[in-house]
Amino acid sequence: MHIPLLLLALLGHALLWVALLNRIHGVVVPRWANCLLSLLCLACLVLVPLWFGWWLLPAGLGSLAGFHGLTVPRAAMLYLGTCWVAAGLGIGWWIWRGVLRRPPHVLRFQRTRSVELARDRAAPASEEHSHHFLVHLPGNESLQLDLTERMIDVPRLAPALDGLSIVHFSDFHFTGRVGKGYFQEVVRRANEIQPDLVAITGDLVDHSDCIDWIPDTLGRLSGRYGVYFVLGNHDIRIDTDRLRKALTDSGLVDLGGRWMKIDILGEPVVLAGNELPWLAPAADMTRCPQRTPGGGPLRIVLSHSPDQLDWAQAHDADLLLAGHTHGGQIRFPLIGAILTPSRVGVKYSSGIFYAPPTIMHVTRGVSGRLPVRLNCPPEMARLVLRAQRLPV
Repeated sequence: MHIPLLLLALLGHALLWVALLNRIHGVVVPRWANCLLSLLCLACLVLVPLWFGWWLLPAGLGSLAGFHGLTVPRAAMLYLGTCWVAAGLGIGWWIWRGVLRRPPHVLRFQRTRSVELARDRAAPASEEHSHHFLVHLPGNESLQLDLTERMIDVPRLAPALDGLSIVHFSDFHFTGRVGKGYFQEVVRRANEIQPDLVAITGDLVDHSDCIDWIPDTLGRLSGRYGVYFVLGNHDIRIDTDRLRKALTDSGLVDLGGRWMKIDILGEPVVLAGNELPWLAPAADMTRCPQRTPGGGPLRIVLSHSPDQLDWAQAHDADLLLAGHTHGGQIRFPLIGAILTPSRVGVKYSSGIFYAPPTIMHVTRGVSGRLPVRLNCPPEMARLVLRAQRLPV
């Protein structure tokens, strides 16, 4: 019986083309080329199985079950073999990620509380309250915000900074499809926490008209030691200079391509920005304060893409904050994320990752250009850094 083998090949075929699609969106290519390559991937995803079906079905179900009497072209067998290998690797990866993998030891604990924000269909059709019809689809979690707290052990954290709190945001995607009132409520809830720092890691505005929302939304964010941001790939599709000015005029600090030192409770902290691969250069870390024998100062990097983890490791960062993936935006039960725009596919879709000396936090983001989320609610993450020393 070869039908199970064909189904396995179909799974491997889907994994191959979805993996290619993810990686296309994780590198810098012109927007027209990105769209063209994406369409080609989707076309191959659909048309190749149809071609195999058109080729095999005339042989009849009995022949299909055993390939009896079929002469299989070498190229077709080679592709089938590749698909079987891809399926085996994919199943192995799923078992490791979904069943065997444990949270990194630096994650002391996490807890999540979900709140529903601004889904009132009867609200006035104003800029603040109106949402795209997709937001109201049954099961859509676009307005269901997860308030997540993660306590992280940072091996080289100075004892004076024990308990330092950071609210990490990403991917607001101001498009007008989700009303301004939703984002104002997100900001209000962040301010209730009274964090020490607020970090925003890109993809803030998709449409130029929504830049005017910034004073009433992001401009109201507050942190004891400041609100910092970098831009992402969607931000370069509009007037980036105007966007940066609107943000800085509203009191936010631009870390794009630079680093700065601040003092928190008498301890130096280095904050750095990396907007690669879309905006260069990244911060020149060779000029920032060097490590002391005690391990300080703390180095925190803001980057839109988790693909910059290698860069953060190479520059001895303690903490990397990233977004970009939206957590997959649609996650399937048992399987998890499928589509994530990254050079490593779904590996860093969301959560805490530890690649010594760097701890990386990837948030699912606050919204999306397409306001549809299934089994993957938007997220506001509060990170609490602890000074427990652990093996590096």
